[in-house]
Amino acid sequence: MPLYYAYALLAVFYALLVLEFMIPSGGLVGIAAVVIVVAALAVAFTHSTTAGVTLLMLVAATTPLVFIGVIHVWPHTPIGRRILNRRPGQTYDGRSQRKLADGTPLDELVNQRGVAKTNMLPSGLILIDSRRVDAVSEGMAIDAGTQIVVTKIEAGKIHVRPLSVEEISVVEEPQQPRSPDSLENPPENFDFDALA
Repeated sequence: MPLYYAYALLAVFYALLVLEFMIPSGGLVGIAAVVIVVAALAVAFTHSTTAGVTLLMLVAATTPLVFIGVIHVWPHTPIGRRILNRRPGQTYDGRSQRKLADGTPLDELVNQRGVAKTNMLPSGLILIDSRRVDAVSEGMAIDAGTQIVVTKIEAGKIHVRPLSVEEISVVEEPQQPRSPDSLENPPENFDFDALA
């Protein structure tokens, strides 16, 4: 068999290798690519040992380069954008903020206080500003009803710890707006003429 059959099969192998990334085939195109490269090597070795070893070294050297190239280009293809859930022109920088269902960025929850709604062993529900949120404790179990503070946001997870006794005693009480001293003054002190 002529040697150019082996090189033609090698070209088909690389085409199938690229198609494996572009077509969701469940690996069937990849299996076909492996069968084709084995056939190309068999044809090369039947021609001569030198041709077989040369083709084997060529496959070993260029296949990783094709993989790297396809992986670099794949996120910009239509199927890559669809799988990565990107719109055309949208890039991912790794720093995009995650948000709660109401649109509040998770970073705004750091240092906020709340109450554990469920036992956290180590994860559970917490209540912060009348919002129920999933959270993870920092290594210890937290009983339901315990006051907590958000310590950090890591990998989209809210990390909390229980408040210490000192922190609970320092919790600021909300200040009620004071009404004017109208009830403390006797009616004689009012200037009813100014109202007319």
